[in-house]
Amino acid sequence: MRRAGLFATAGAVTAFVALAAGALAPMTAGAATSAAAIRGASTSSLYAAGPYRSDTSEAARQATALATSDPDGAAAARTIARYPVATWLGDWTQGTTLTRTIDAAVAGAERTGTTPVFVTYAIPHRDCGGYSAGGFDERTYDAWVDQIVARVAGHRAAVIVEPDSLAMLSNSACSDSLDAQRYRILAREVAAFTAVGVPAYLDAGNSNWVPPAVMAARLENAGVQRARGFFTNVANYYPTAQEQAYAQKVSAATGGSHYVIDTSRNGQGWRGTWCNGPGAGLGTSPRIVTDGSALDALLWVKTPGASDGTCNGGPVAGAWWSASAESLVANARLGSAVASPATTRPAPAVAPTAHRDAVSSAATRRVTVAGWAFDRDDPSRSVTVRVTVGGKVVGTVTADASRPDVDRVHRVGRNHGFRGTVAVSSGRRSVCLTAVGIGRGGDTSMGCVAVSVR
Repeated sequence: MRRAGLFATAGAVTAFVALAAGALAPMTAGAATSAAAIRGASTSSLYAAGPYRSDTSEAARQATALATSDPDGAAAARTIARYPVATWLGDWTQGTTLTRTIDAAVAGAERTGTTPVFVTYAIPHRDCGGYSAGGFDERTYDAWVDQIVARVAGHRAAVIVEPDSLAMLSNSACSDSLDAQRYRILAREVAAFTAVGVPAYLDAGNSNWVPPAVMAARLENAGVQRARGFFTNVANYYPTAQEQAYAQKVSAATGGSHYVIDTSRNGQGWRGTWCNGPGAGLGTSPRIVTDGSALDALLWVKTPGASDGTCNGGPVAGAWWSASAESLVANARLGSAVASPATTRPAPAVAPTAHRDAVSSAATRRVTVAGWAFDRDDPSRSVTVRVTVGGKVVGTVTADASRPDVDRVHRVGRNHGFRGTVAVSSGRRSVCLTAVGIGRGGDTSMGCVAVSVR
């Protein structure tokens, strides 16, 4: 069932239809009023319980696909899959594929009270012939954007509009005639999203690319006054504090525009190259921010584990690269201090976070289980793992063994691993694991595995 989203009034939808038909000038009073509402809204009202995490993200799919052939790669993918990552829409998502992709994210987010973050990435002359070259012609692109706008109208969502589209205008590979087309296309796009109540963010490169004043001028030409604001650091590695200092200057020069920062790969800072930087780590986990600045959120926009292109040993742009995913997880810095609801308010009661590594039978009438579990309601206490067969409890294991990898990623201490053996009668058995909650958040199922018990 479709439900009305913030600012998605009938008048706003009518404004978009008129705009898409070319009957509404970009700076009518109605459009300006809608823009003022979007630009003035609180972060929490736009993002609700935070960015949406999909159970069918690219990382989640890779975790399943690599489970047998690449266990280490699968483990890294599972770690990445635990966090919200933006959904990219490009020339590979058209027609029914586009609508299904959007609808699935919107429906999933509404079930969890979160906000899906989409990325549009199909602008004409995308990447100016670089590793991610492609995109539509202008007419096709405008029609494609209209389809996206129609699907998100009436729903809570946020849109990252065309990474690199403005910052790359400084690149010699981009023609001088491209500027005017980019400004025209982008201004139309953000106005359309704003008209249906969806916050859109324009490209502002990063802190080491285009000077703030130059970037602010480009943003003005691209219609930032009719958007929520801009984004920085997408697919790059610069530290969050450095990005925020740069973004605050751009914000001040564009009338207080809000912004978001991509922290997907900046856990270890600049790596000497923008393309598949060696030694990079996951950055601060996605969250909304309420620190009194114009920063709305720290997001994972770039898909961690996806290659930047055929550089530094990587596959083609966008392809999954297990070696990169493993490095990002190994070098993760997810707990950077940031003033946000995640760090300024007591955490709600939650179920344990848990993962099953293995279930096997190496001895007669014995099953060995292994994995890790912790409960954020009280990470200092060890979680009990319940083992059941055929609906009956056959034993428990305590998650108190050293797992430094869990601490490195989740910052909850090392002693959250478990490995134990329980008695199970011989035959083909379905062995199920459950992490028993410490607080009021309930339990977490780690699923069941069919095992031939000796």
